[in-house]
Amino acid sequence: MIAGGVVLYFTIRTIVYKQIDNSLKTEAEIIEDQILQTDTIPDFTAAFGHQIEVRLLNSQIKKNNISYKDTLILDEKAGDYLSYRSIYYSGNTKDKKGYIITIYQTLEEKQELLKYISLYVPSLLLSLLIISILLNYLISSNLWKPFYISVDQAANYDILSDKPILLPETNIIEFEQLNSVIKSMTRKMRSDYLNLKEFNENAAHEIQTPLAVIRAKIDMLVQNARLNKESLELVKSINESTTKLFKLNQGLLLISKIDNQYFQSEKEISLKQIIETCIDNYKEITEIKGIKVELKATSEAVIKMNEVLADVLISNLLSNAVRYNIDNGFIRCEIDDSYLEITNTGLSLKADPETLFQRFHKGDDNPQSVGLGLSIVKKIADNYSMKITYTHKANLHQLRLVYKR
Repeated sequence: MIAGGVVLYFTIRTIVYKQIDNSLKTEAEIIEDQILQTDTIPDFTAAFGHQIEVRLLNSQIKKNNISYKDTLILDEKAGDYLSYRSIYYSGNTKDKKGYIITIYQTLEEKQELLKYISLYVPSLLLSLLIISILLNYLISSNLWKPFYISVDQAANYDILSDKPILLPETNIIEFEQLNSVIKSMTRKMRSDYLNLKEFNENAAHEIQTPLAVIRAKIDMLVQNARLNKESLELVKSINESTTKLFKLNQGLLLISKIDNQYFQSEKEISLKQIIETCIDNYKEITEIKGIKVELKATSEAVIKMNEVLADVLISNLLSNAVRYNIDNGFIRCEIDDSYLEITNTGLSLKADPETLFQRFHKGDDNPQSVGLGLSIVKKIADNYSMKITYTHKANLHQLRLVYKR
């Protein structure tokens, strides 16, 4: 549009100058005819903005010449220089006498016209641009409205809900195809979710039953007095593996439930009270290992989350601090409105701290560990947009849970 405006301006300017030049040439040719017919200078009436000069020479001019140029002439009345367009026209009469015709025509009116055009054209183009943008916005808003509704419905689709996704009807073929794909995807997602949920529940239930039977049989074997020492060791090993498998099944089932948004109910709970309860639960173990537990709380640390997951979160953090502690060590818990920090003594860490939150990764060779404790903690923290970090220095280990930012 800008380029078109520039081209339009210079096109009009060229046309105006061409008309002026044609007018000047026509006038010069009329004067030439009068000179050729009478061999005298015609009488001209002066007009505003129009000057004619004619000179007759006694000698012949070597070459006929026509030229145009712009010039400035002082206007004594106005006291300023005005723009003129002039023609220089020369030739010879039949008597071989030369003549020179110079005609000046003012450009003030034409330049004023061009000035108005140069102001009007950009204003017109700017107005058209603004109008086109507004029209494009209004048309696009109406045209793309079904698309944005579909995107919003897809973003807010709840896989746990039985209600199908509601998408707007539209006559636009591309949006109809998009809605068809979204409906197909959500149906497939819902079906896969229900199948996976059913499989996890059935698998967990079916695995727990034989595990319970195995553990009961092992208890019966342990009570059998006829077993020798070697048999007792084998039974002990089987019992440890069974216990580990039981914990593994419980941990994987819990992770699956978290992923499937099984724990939907939430309420205001006090992390301080949960920590105090967990400390009491581990009191016997800490006394046996001589671990000193210290709790420093500046508030109740009330947050909104599922009560079961809150218990699992705090229990796994304290369990990790107790299990990997050393005899006569200590555990220091610090809690306020925004974070929970658990610091404990322990052996130097051999693995990368970042890998401890990965599933089935363990910090040592403890046979009782299944490598899911901190993985479950990370899963719960991510589910509630919490940030958990693990740092260690020498024999001090620190887990920091930030639940308010």
